[in-house]
Amino acid sequence: MNSKKFINLAKEAGFEASEIVVSKNTNFSFSLFRSELDSYSVSTSSKILARGIYKGKIGTANTEKDDATTADFLINTIKDAALLNEKAEKPIIFEGSKKYHKKNIYSKALEEWKVEDKIALLHKVEDTLKSLDKRVTEVQVQYSENSSEESFVNSYGVNLKNKNNYFYIYGSVVVKEGNEIKSGGDIFLDSDPSKFDVETFAKKIVGDAISLLNGTPIKNKKYKAVLSPDVVSSLLNALLGSCSAEEVQKHSSLFEGKLNTQVLSKKITIDEKPLTKNCFFTYFDDEGVACENKRVFDKGVLKTYFYNLETAAKDGVSSTGNASRHGSKMGITFNNIVLKPGKLSQDDLFAKIKNGVYITDISGLHAGLNPESGDFSLQSEGYHVVDGKKAGPLTLITIAGNLFKLFNDVLALGNDSKLTLSSTNVPSIAVKNIAVNS
Repeated sequence: MNSKKFINLAKEAGFEASEIVVSKNTNFSFSLFRSELDSYSVSTSSKILARGIYKGKIGTANTEKDDATTADFLINTIKDAALLNEKAEKPIIFEGSKKYHKKNIYSKALEEWKVEDKIALLHKVEDTLKSLDKRVTEVQVQYSENSSEESFVNSYGVNLKNKNNYFYIYGSVVVKEGNEIKSGGDIFLDSDPSKFDVETFAKKIVGDAISLLNGTPIKNKKYKAVLSPDVVSSLLNALLGSCSAEEVQKHSSLFEGKLNTQVLSKKITIDEKPLTKNCFFTYFDDEGVACENKRVFDKGVLKTYFYNLETAAKDGVSSTGNASRHGSKMGITFNNIVLKPGKLSQDDLFAKIKNGVYITDISGLHAGLNPESGDFSLQSEGYHVVDGKKAGPLTLITIAGNLFKLFNDVLALGNDSKLTLSSTNVPSIAVKNIAVNS
């Protein structure tokens, strides 16, 4: 798609301003099951999204088709959408930021990694998982790689491009002892193939699965708890949804009216760092606004909401570069969230709570969480903590509480930060209490 051609045609058609985003995404994945290639997929998708201001209203259009008719199709669709638009808000096409923090994060090493070497590596992962313990009865491994390119051009002369790629390897095992069956899995995520170590990856997966055997129940009551990085990541993502200016303006956020006030524990400092040089790096949002690293909570004090252009205009502030397009609607998202770690090891956190529980996995967050009140009840897995040490596994439990209270009741943070697929980088935390039911 010739973006400049679209911009010129839009001007000729009477558009006051226009923008066009052209993106291409390639995904390659395969998996093994019982040493056989279980699936193999290569897919490439392209999408063109355009917006324009016509007769004082904004219209949108999108297509996956790219040929001689595409520009005319987009312009006519935008016109029709603008004429039907009844929103009172002043339409905005962004004129550009003063500075953009461009970085080259594309991994040539990943691009040049041969397919046959990736398959051979996955066979090695599978063989290693099988060999580590006789109780391993099933193994499944998967490789997935994503590469994306995006260009953003508008009639104000903004011309931006971003290109990145990353891969992840997923491994899981089923272990059996007597009549008891447990499973465990993990993901390695990076853009540098040289960082992956088969032995370390496999030993953790098998060790975690074996450690869940012979679980025992626990008395129903509130306990001090250590939450693993994966659990903290899920809960923190849910909490940060209340920092969306859109939710605040709809009066559906408990952070409404709480800017520059203490709303979380003083031990909690959270930054959004979209400019971190990792696989989630981005230097502009879906409206072309420059992304900046920013403090969201400073020792528990809420410092900012997440804004796009529309919500920023309503509050009389600048966009924070958090616009995210969902079809024809411009929403809000956040990226590369970092919870400032503490200095304690995970063992130190167990010693800190002395007696309680260690929660390693939660499920059912979408159904088990009320985003407006923060109340949750979630199926979980974990371990007893006895006399300051991680002890035997728990039988299947449910944990319940409130997100806002949980992140106010923090005893300490660990030094074991982990980057997750949801683009959060967080450590384990110890909390004063959480309700546990067997």
